[in-house]
Amino acid sequence: MSTHILCLAGDAAVHAALPRLPDAQAHIYRVLRHIPTDSVTEDQARRPIVPDAERIHTIVESSFADPAAQARAQAGAQWRAFMAAVEESGERLYAFDACSNVPIAPVHGAIEGGFRRWMLLRRAAARPDAFRDAWFGRHADLVKQLPRVDGYVQNLVTARFGADGQPAEYDSLQVDGIAEVCFAGERAMLESYSTDARLPLRDDGRALLAGIVTLLVQGTRAS
Repeated sequence: MSTHILCLAGDAAVHAALPRLPDAQAHIYRVLRHIPTDSVTEDQARRPIVPDAERIHTIVESSFADPAAQARAQAGAQWRAFMAAVEESGERLYAFDACSNVPIAPVHGAIEGGFRRWMLLRRAAARPDAFRDAWFGRHADLVKQLPRVDGYVQNLVTARFGADGQPAEYDSLQVDGIAEVCFAGERAMLESYSTDARLPLRDDGRALLAGIVTLLVQGTRAS
């Protein structure tokens, strides 16, 4: 599955452009708040990943069957109208194309979006393929050990776009993956993360990542 993830500083564009979203499985996520995490060391947490991360207010995720389907949709009039509304709003911070892997299929409220622990990840590994193999392999297996998880989605970033919508270099947007862990709500997340199953996941995160931005979000389908 191919996914386009758009990070916005507000929601004016979404309200204006929702009727113009093309045929895609699109979800809108509202940021509840940014939170600290022990998935990395304090030194790793201070390393910058993206500019203005604290300004992320709304996230639009559009999923497609494959890159070819994404290319067709983005070449259409509906997508161009949606992007024009985003441009007019001045709210675009950055966007990412990603190849999505789903170790735990969303259930219950997570099917519609729901409550998620949403994370921008910067790899520690020197090579992107080493990060991918570790993240999709051992790290995903550790997430599966957490109780009360309603879904886990891994978005491996394949392209980056700046505030102007143009392709961006890695040095300006050091995001290698976007992780989404789904729960029924914040209470379920806190109970899950307070168990002993969280400890090996935390330790593996410190080996896997050079930096992380963690948001709590609440999502709904775009239509």
